Order: sequence, then C-alpha cells, then structure tokens
Amino acid sequence: MPLSEFEKRELELIGHGLEGDDPRLAGLLSRDIAALSLRTRISRGLLLFAAGVGVLLLGLVIRVPSVGIAGFAVMNGGAYWAIKDLRWSLRSRNRHVGQLEGNNE
Repeated sequence: MPLSEFEKRELELIGHGLEGDDPRLAGLLSRDIAALSLRTRISRGLLLFAAGVGVLLLGLVIRVPSVGIAGFAVMNGGAYWAIKDLRWSLRSRNRHVGQLEGNNE
C-alpha cells in the first residue's frame, strides 16, 4: 500500500529531524547495509577459503591426512559462505518473480 502525501511529508520531517539530532546515525542509515554486508561476507569467505588452502597444503607437506582433510573442509566451507547469496543467472531471478506474480510459465 503506497504512502499518502501527508505520510511522505511526515516521514521526511522525521528524517530531517534525525539528521539534525544525530548525524552519525543518519550516515549509517543512509548506507546500503545489504551491499556492505554482502561485501564483508564475501571477503571473509574468501579469507577462510585461503586459510583452508593453506591448511590443506600444510597437511600435504607434513604428510598428515587428517590435517589435509580438515583444510579441504575449511576451504569448501569458506567458498560456500562466500558465494551462497550471489545470484548466478537472470533466468532464475525472472522465474522467481514470475512465480510471485502468479505467472506459471
């Protein structure tokens, strides 16, 4: 349900009042938090992936299979964590939107 003109004006007044009272909080709220969260999750996942590769190589060098297997598991977990929220194709996104709209194509 769209907002009425009165509600939009009131929301703007509240927003301007918030900016005047606490500019730091207003700056935090103006950022795109979802994009920032996705970026940090990807970077942490890639860092975990690199650590897993390091542990895997360490297990190969010292010839301890359990360390290598643990490194492989950490590497796969980091890769999964880094890419789990990415959208790979427009086709799957369009299919999802079509299903939400009631289109069964």
